[in-house]
Amino acid sequence: MSWVSEHDLVAAISEAGGFGVLAAAAMPPEQLEAEIAATRNLTAKPFGVNLVTLHPLFDSLVDVCTRLEVGTVVLAGGLPAGTTIKRLKDAGVRVVCFAPALPVARRLVRSGADALIIEGREAGGHVGPSTTAVLMQEILPHIRDVPVFVAGGIGRGEGIVACLELGASGCQLGTKFACARESRAHPRFKKALIDAAARDTSVSPQLDSRLKVVPVRALSNRAMTEFVGVQQELLSQLEAGKITAADAQESIEYY
Repeated sequence: MSWVSEHDLVAAISEAGGFGVLAAAAMPPEQLEAEIAATRNLTAKPFGVNLVTLHPLFDSLVDVCTRLEVGTVVLAGGLPAGTTIKRLKDAGVRVVCFAPALPVARRLVRSGADALIIEGREAGGHVGPSTTAVLMQEILPHIRDVPVFVAGGIGRGEGIVACLELGASGCQLGTKFACARESRAHPRFKKALIDAAARDTSVSPQLDSRLKVVPVRALSNRAMTEFVGVQQELLSQLEAGKITAADAQESIEYY
């Protein structure tokens, strides 16, 4: 939800009874500070901030959240350090973390996480290897000390109820809200999502273990097809000795 989950959408979600979360994504600290202020101008209801641990200015973004007394921070983009969790909690911030597997979930709880999110491969954007249904059965029966929220492929109330029946405390939704009137996403983007069926999405493929590809689920499109061709060309050049593995990886990351 980078660049989509901003103050207008977040405030609207919180006002409607949900819990909106600002996606800090690649924002510089000054922009995050402005987004927090803009959200507070639109709602007095609680909302949170999602921080990506790989951000080059991550510590500064944490400083913004603690200084502005943000109530909840969601840490994404990798396993957060225990020191980061402690730093936020010492400032009175509730910390929510993503858990891709049961051992990680247990470790995060020991590190002080106040809640967990388990996100399956059906989610839009960056995804892991396991489906939502499998993750729920792996993690929900064993994590009782903190609330666990389920994400990935949930778009109807019946789906939320099913997750609650399996022991979840709630659900996280993204794509559904990207199509909301308050979303800043382009109208054609929204229409494409609304018109799409389940089979119209795919995950970016990795053709060879020498090319490290971060899997991303999106609508199948020309870029997905071109990405396969890019990998095939890079592998051909690798086999011919025209480029190094480092060169190939740099090209993949640039693409």
